Order: sequence, then structure tokens, then C-alpha cells
Amino acid sequence: MDAGADKRETQLLRPMRFAGERRYAVAVEPKTELGGESLRLAEEACERARAGGAVLAYGFVDAPEADRAFETLGFASLGPAPLLVRPLRLVAAGLSVGLPRAAQVLLAKVPLVAPFGRARRTGFREIAVKEPRFTRLWDRFSIDVGVAVERTASYFEGRVFARPLAGYRVFIFEDGDRYAIRAMCIFMVKGEPGARVGYVMELLHDRSVAGLRAASHLLGLALREMMDAGAEAARAWSLPHSGSYPIYARHAFVSPRAALRFGTKDVHIGVRAFDPEVDEVVRLRERWYLSYLDVESL
Repeated sequence: MDAGADKRETQLLRPMRFAGERRYAVAVEPKTELGGESLRLAEEACERARAGGAVLAYGFVDAPEADRAFETLGFASLGPAPLLVRPLRLVAAGLSVGLPRAAQVLLAKVPLVAPFGRARRTGFREIAVKEPRFTRLWDRFSIDVGVAVERTASYFEGRVFARPLAGYRVFIFEDGDRYAIRAMCIFMVKGEPGARVGYVMELLHDRSVAGLRAASHLLGLALREMMDAGAEAARAWSLPHSGSYPIYARHAFVSPRAALRFGTKDVHIGVRAFDPEVDEVVRLRERWYLSYLDVESL
């Protein structure tokens, strides 16, 4: 995971949820290829956070350096990041291996987004400014989430809408009768032509059947938009117990092990509890909710 050496990128204090209680945690993303300096900055961030009352530190490190980095930082490993990949063109599915160059060029243009088309249902809207209703949507989505960054409207304002140059796009689906947001999908496309990748940064929905359908509709539209922008594959983070995981599965995202065949990095998650009361909970992978928004740099 390419994380900036800048302190603002590697040391972030975030509001966290622990079984309904709101506290704070520090997120670190040390660049292990820079050696000891990056780990030293991460260690200093952890100590300042602990002194300031943070409940834990957590972070993401590329394998195979994860074990060394986690040992240095005193982190316990939660295992690999919950990576999923969805090929958007035949070439990304590896079906062109061994074929003549002309056939490979042709396959690179063949889409893999059917049966999800371009039609936008009533209730769809794309937004580019802060949306206060996101807090309520997160509350409805996270009813069974034990440990996660609190995805409030303020969080999305700073993480997404205050960064117009990042290229984030935000789709929402509204219930007109109740003026409620049923679902939201945040995505982006990065990379040079011929090597572009789409990232589903967040996919939230209420837990009703209508909310699940709305989220599926938004994800299908996002996949189409990413493909049209030149992406050969889309990536997402979603743990198998997360509420949005079945939606990714429906849209043919593949498992983390299979995803590594598409040239993705194996990133590991580590955590260190400062408060003994939460130590047991935060070490349980099945209590966490994670998405690509938890990562500062891709």
C-alpha cells in the first residue's frame, strides 16, 4: 500500500465506534520501503495518540513487510485486507493469455458489465457537496458493526467532499416519500491509460430490502461508469460479514485470494489497543467494518 511519508498522511486521529461507544483511534500507514524513519514516525504518532486518550492504533502495511512492521509497532495482525476484485473487461479476467496480440487488443475492449446497464432509476442522484443525511444512513447500516471509523456526515465532508482533486464520485439513492437516503456509493478511477483501475471507496445502505436493491443499483451504475472511464477492473474492500458483502458478490467481485491474480498487492491490517477493556474486541476481525475509505493512499 503506497502511503505518503508526510505526517498528515500517516498519522490520523479518527472517531471510532466500540459496541456503541464513541472514542478515538490513530490510523497509520508506514511506508516500509523507506525503512526505519517511516516506522519511527508511526511509533511517535501512536505514543502521542495514547497520551491524548486514543483507545487504539491501527494501520495497513504491504506484505511481506507486515510482520516486521507490526512487531516494531507492537501491533497484533488481523490478517490480509478484505480485498475483492471485479474484472470490467475480458483482458482483466486473464482470458487473453496465449492469444495473438491482435486478439488481446480486441479483448481489452470487450466489456464485462452485463447485465447492469446505464438506466438510472427514479431516486438516483449524483452529489458533490456535504450531505447531512449520511450520518443517519451510517446509523442504519452499522447496527451490527462493533469496531469502525464513524462514517458521519462530517467524516465524509473531510474525507471526500473537501478533496475535489481526488476524483471521487458520489452516487445516492433517495426515497422520495420519506426524504431518506436508501443507499450511497463512492468510487474513483486511477492510473494511466491501459492500466486504469476503479476503486469502490464506500458502499452503504439501510438494511431494508429496498436499501439492498438501491445499493445494488448504484454499484451497477458505478461499475459501468468506471468501465467507461477506461478501468479494466474494479477493486473494493469488504469483509464477508459486512452488510454490503452480498451486493459485491452479486456483482461478481471475487475473493481476496483470487483477487491477487489481478496484480493487486497483499496488504495486512494491524491493531494495537491502548485500553485493555477493548483489547479483546479489536483483535476480532469479525467485529470490524472496513472499506477503501479507511486507506489514505491507494
